[in-house]
Formats: sequence, structure tokens, C-alpha cells
Amino acid sequence: MDMEISPEICAKVMSSTSVAIWPIDENPLSESFQTARYFQDQGWRVYPVHDWIDRICDELCYRDIRLIPDDYDILALFIHPDKLAEVVNSIFNADYIPPVVWAHTGILDLEQLDRLREAGIMAVMDRNLMETHKEWCRL
Repeated sequence: MDMEISPEICAKVMSSTSVAIWPIDENPLSESFQTARYFQDQGWRVYPVHDWIDRICDELCYRDIRLIPDDYDILALFIHPDKLAEVVNSIFNADYIPPVVWAHTGILDLEQLDRLREAGIMAVMDRNLMETHKEWCRL
């Protein structure tokens, strides 16, 4: 599915400076790891989230998004699609709700997309954040 991205989401992503990546993989070839490195190279603050990794990409890993001590602009999801409803519930139960939730290629659930958008969250699913950002930077 080719997800239409609004100009508002584009503007927000292009003005962002921080991203939480859930979960991050310690494999340097994984898309989540490469996304973290890419945004670090762009000067962004990266908050890796993983339940058993302590540090990755020279950053402290957080066991849960609710433990991230700072506000962040984008929550980038690399979860299994079957876990999306559970993750959306976690987002709504957190003290801080990010303005953008971006689910990676292959992660799509229209019901959860509607839930996020109805709550005022700019949400994108089934799209590669890093590649989209690179594309927008070339424009």
C-alpha cells in the first residue's frame, strides 16, 4: 500500500530533531539499527528502545517508551505487525505521546492507524522513515 503523507507530516518530520526507535536491533545490518545511525548522522537525538539491550549506537537503551526521560518528535516502530494494537495501547498509556508515530514497511493496521489519527497523532504506516527522509532531503 502506498501511504499518502500529508504536507503537515512532511513538515513535522523535516523539522524534527529526535526519534525513539522501538525495538532497535543490535545487528548493524538491520533496518532499525541503520535508521538509528542515519538519524544520528543527521544530528538527531536517538532514543533506542529494547527490553534487554543496555546500550546501542552509543546510546542508553530504554526498556519501554514510558522510561524515555525526554520528549521526542517521532516514534519509529519496527515491531511485528501482530503487536501493533498492543503498542498503540502502550502509546496511549504513556505520560508523553509523540506527535508522529511512524510504522516501518510491512507494518499496517488501518484500525490502529485510525485510532492514532483520531487522537491527533500524525501517523504513517507501511513506509520506510529513513528512505522517506532521504528522499525529502533531496527535494
